[in-house]
Amino acid sequence: MKNVISLDIGGTNFRIALVSPDYELVKVERKENKCYGNVEMFYSEVISLIDSLGADFNDIECISIGVPGRVRKNGMIDALPNIGINNVNLKGVLENKYPVPVYIANDAEMGLLAEAVKGNGKCYDGVYFITISTGVGGAFAYKGKVKNYGKEIGHIPMTLNGVNYDFESICSGRGLVHMSHMFGLSIERASEFFTLVRGGNKLALEIYNIWLTLFSEFLQYTKKIYNPDIYTFTGGVFKNKDLILPKLKEMNPTLNMVECYYSEDAGLVGSAAYGFSQREEERQ
Repeated sequence: MKNVISLDIGGTNFRIALVSPDYELVKVERKENKCYGNVEMFYSEVISLIDSLGADFNDIECISIGVPGRVRKNGMIDALPNIGINNVNLKGVLENKYPVPVYIANDAEMGLLAEAVKGNGKCYDGVYFITISTGVGGAFAYKGKVKNYGKEIGHIPMTLNGVNYDFESICSGRGLVHMSHMFGLSIERASEFFTLVRGGNKLALEIYNIWLTLFSEFLQYTKKIYNPDIYTFTGGVFKNKDLILPKLKEMNPTLNMVECYYSEDAGLVGSAAYGFSQREEERQ
């Protein structure tokens, strides 16, 4: 097996790595995502990142990409809501430029593969992976195979003050900002919110407790559907894990919850795993 070019595309950042067959991250690059609403700029930024690795494509198996949206079997991306673009033919654009196959799947499913196959879920049958960042992503695996049922978790309905919202719109990083504004707390990013919580701001603490309650409701919902043996968490918001994980464990004592083994690299490792597996299947 040759190396894989692995991309983890988020609403806030692009991350790319050259990954060896033994899952060493040979080279990693990161860049802020400033492509909101502009699909051509999005394509250009992805191409620029791939080129920045300086890879010899004679030594590359494939390009494998995790994206925060729904992907069809043919690799067409229906929508990337956190990037504000729809009908994204990234696979076609890249396969026209590079001499290797391109594989694309949902980013949560990519991160899930990393945890279920090689990370903290490898000793369990049922693994539920959650990433909390600009948006919220989640996916379930049973015995190392992705087994998702129904809608994307970001669109699970949640009720706040008698009004129904998508889970992502009030519980992601962007959602926390939205919910804070609803309660009269003016912040621009989730990191500011957690700084206020640490400082004992009364209003921030009230919102924090509401957010934790909503997240607990979500966990109990997924428990009923998937009944996982373990939950693994990562994402930009989860950098504040000391304020999140102990509280969620206290509120949900029957659930087994841990930080991802690969932390923020879960998407890159999982995407590489997906690429290697696709190539192996094609050779069989």
